[in-house]
Parts: sequence; structure tokens; C-alpha cells
Amino acid sequence: MKMKKSRIIGIILTLAFVLFGCTGKEAEEPDVEPSLITWDACGYNIGDHLCDFELVDNNGNIFSLYENVGRPIVLDYSTAWCAYCQMAAREVDQVSAQYSDYNLLYATILIENQNGEPPSVSDCDMWASANNIASNPVLAGDRSLIGTLGQNDGVPVQGWPTFLFLNPDLTIQSILSGFGSGAIDQSIQPIISEE
Repeated sequence: MKMKKSRIIGIILTLAFVLFGCTGKEAEEPDVEPSLITWDACGYNIGDHLCDFELVDNNGNIFSLYENVGRPIVLDYSTAWCAYCQMAAREVDQVSAQYSDYNLLYATILIENQNGEPPSVSDCDMWASANNIASNPVLAGDRSLIGTLGQNDGVPVQGWPTFLFLNPDLTIQSILSGFGSGAIDQSIQPIISEE
């Protein structure tokens, strides 16, 4: 008799589930807007989800990192007075076009203008114009984005420019200080193969 009772209860529960659905935790979650994605922890070391930031771009628009989840990203931390940064900037649109099939985002974050001060939107626009950057954002940053040596409190800049290569899930794949065309290309390969 026990066997029949448990079987009947099982059938009743199955019918109730089919007729009324499940309203518990197993219900399918709605799609989350990319701008609402967050992680319990973020940081600035390889393997960390890079911490979100919002900066103004060379067109006066707000750029939010987490709104670009799902894309491989190159972040170029540069200063306007750095000759190697200028060399890297001249290749931004070319590199971006080379990897357009992968939806690569290549963003430059200016930390200082020619006078060593935090850049304005106008400074970012002049940087973009002087280096023929037409298809990629140039963002107005400042030294608050730079970490303290040995701490995980900001981008670990050891020289200009410094590049962060982000996987589509916004984890840091690699960090590169200094500029070399071949090194940029080599560092992009792992972030586009993640897709």
C-alpha cells in the first residue's frame, strides 16, 4: 500500500507542476542587460574581472566598461606627452579594423594631457584627431585609475603606454607595458580565441 501511495503522490505532484508551473528558484531568469552585469569581486590582476569605470569619451559621451561585456577589449593607458603612446595611437584604428570580425573594442584612456594634467574632452578629441583615431573611443582618465605598486587598487602601470587585454567576460588576460606592434598583435590572439 505504501508503494501505491507514494506513486499516487508523485503523479499528483507531476500533474500540479505541469498544470500550474514552477514558481520557485528554478524558474528561468530574464535576460540581464549588459549594463547591469556585476561581479562579487573585481581587481586589476591577471584573471580578475576588471573593475567597472565610467569615463567621458572624445565626443562627450559616457563610456561604461561593463556595457561592453561580450567583446574582446584592448585598453591602452597612455599620456599625451609620451612618444611611444603616440606611436601606439597611430595604429589604433588599423588594429581595430584588422580584428573587426571579432568585434574587438580598442579604447585609449588618456591619463594626462601634454601638461601632465588630467585631460579634458577637448584634449581627448585633439589626441584622436592628431593620431587619426576615428572609429575608437579616447577616454578622459586620470591618475586615480593607476594602482599603487604591490597593491590591487588600480591598473598596474609600470611604463607608458600600458595595455590591458580583456577576455569577452572582462577578465584580464594579460598586461603589457611599452609598445611594439608585434606584441600588441600577439596579446590580442588569446582574447579573440576565447569567443
